[in-house]
Amino acid sequence: MKFLTRNKKKVATILKIIITALVLYFISSRIDFVILMKNFSKISLFSIVIIVFTTLIKLAIQYSNWRDYLKLNPRNESPHIEIIKSFFIGMSLHFLLPAGVGQFGKIYFINNKKSATVFSVGIERIFITWKNLFFGAVAGIFYFRGISLITKILIAFLIMFSPYLVYLISYVLKNKNFLSYLKNYKNIIPQIIFKQVVFTFISLFQYYIILNNFLKINFISVFKSVPLVHLSHILPISFSGFGIREFFAMEIFAKLGIKAEVAVCTTLFIFLINTVIPALIGEYFLLKEKVRL
Repeated sequence: MKFLTRNKKKVATILKIIITALVLYFISSRIDFVILMKNFSKISLFSIVIIVFTTLIKLAIQYSNWRDYLKLNPRNESPHIEIIKSFFIGMSLHFLLPAGVGQFGKIYFINNKKSATVFSVGIERIFITWKNLFFGAVAGIFYFRGISLITKILIAFLIMFSPYLVYLISYVLKNKNFLSYLKNYKNIIPQIIFKQVVFTFISLFQYYIILNNFLKINFISVFKSVPLVHLSHILPISFSGFGIREFFAMEIFAKLGIKAEVAVCTTLFIFLINTVIPALIGEYFLLKEKVRL
C-alpha cells in the first residue's frame, strides 16, 4: 500500500510549486539579491559553530519526542536504529506535502502497528502545532496592540492547556487500543511540553545569534517577533514553509528596523542547517531502504 496515490502527489506538488513561485517572486521584488548573498558571508564562523551545535541539541530533542510518541503503543519494541532512521526519513518526507502531512509516510519504516504509528505521528503534529500557536500567542500579547490584553492572555492560556483536549476523546471512544494509547498520552504531556519549550528557546537563541551578525538586537525583541514568524509553519501552502516563512520574517522584522535582506538571510540560513541538512540525511536512509512511496 502506498502512502499517497500518484495523482494526489502530482496535484499537491503542482499547487505548492505555483504558490511557492508566486511568493518568491513577490519577495524577490523587495530585496537586492547581491546584498542578500553578501549577508551570508557576514555570518561569523563562531555563529555557524553555535548554530550547528544547537541544531544537534534540537535534533536530539525531536528524536526523544518521536521515541516517546511511539511508546504510546505499549507493545512497541522498535530498536533505536529503526527509530533514528524513521525520524530522519520523516524529515525528508516533510518536503513531500505541506503542513507536515508527508511525515505520515514514516509509518512504513517502523516495525509497529500502523494504526498506532499513525496515532503517534498525529500526536507529534499536534504538539508541533501547539508549540507554534502557543509561543505565537505569547508574542502576540506584545505585538498586537489593537487587541484587548485580557483577550490576548485568555487565548494564550487556552492554547497552553489545549494538549489535554486530546485526552477528552477517551470519554467518547470505546476502542480499547486507542484508550491505552490515550492513557500513555496523558502521562507524557508534561515532559513533551517541557521539551517543546526548551526546543523553542533554542530556536529563538539561534535567531538571536544570527541577527547579531548584522545589528545589535536583544533577546526580548527576538522573543516578541520570531514566534510570529514561525506561525507560517502551520500554513499548509508551500514546501516546508519555504517562502511563506521569509515573507513573514520580512514583514515582522521590519518593525524592529531589520532590513528585508537580513530577515531573509537569517531565516534561510537557519532553515538550511535545521531542516535541509537533516532532510538530506533522511534522503540517504530513504534511498538505502529502496522503498518507493
